[in-house]
Amino acid sequence: MIPAVLGRIFKFSQVPGNYRKRELQPSLELLIKAGLANKIIHSAGQGIPLGAQAKPDIFKLIFVDIALAQTILGLDASSWLLDPETAFINKGEMTEAFVGQEMLACSAYDQKPQLYFWQRQKRGSSAEVDYLLQKNQKVIPIEVKSTAPGRLKSLRVFLDEHSNSPYGVRFSALNYTINDGLRSFPLYAVAGLMQFPKDQVQELL
Repeated sequence: MIPAVLGRIFKFSQVPGNYRKRELQPSLELLIKAGLANKIIHSAGQGIPLGAQAKPDIFKLIFVDIALAQTILGLDASSWLLDPETAFINKGEMTEAFVGQEMLACSAYDQKPQLYFWQRQKRGSSAEVDYLLQKNQKVIPIEVKSTAPGRLKSLRVFLDEHSNSPYGVRFSALNYTINDGLRSFPLYAVAGLMQFPKDQVQELL
């Protein structure tokens, strides 16, 4: 059921059937070890390393591949070919998972990659940033948009509350732009951004 809960904080109670966490957790860890699923763990994101302020029990999951995820969910390929803009009910979640998939694929080959996200831990707050990236000793928040970029309210909230984050990154359908503490990149540029040599990354970020 991982494809059905993309983009949402995972709870073992969501799994159908009369199962307990202690019964399901070993199975999830095996899926992660096999590379079929990956955790996106909550981090306060106030500094580096991101894992120092992580809350391992608060996490989201992404599947190994977004096309396989859509197939498991019963995607009608013919409708996608004829009308791709409306075929994906969950295109926001799929776009977010795509960016995570690319970030994992392009991580350093000699390190086990770990993705992080941020959610404001205050009652009544809905601020959430899709990913946190450590670059040049800074924490860079990343927001993913599948359609119109919107106001990026959560990204602004994060930047206001985190002095170690000089700007945010948005991946969307827009082209490259730099404006008011925001660096925008097109969705197709995720892999390129992760693979640039360090000196070029410093110029871009």
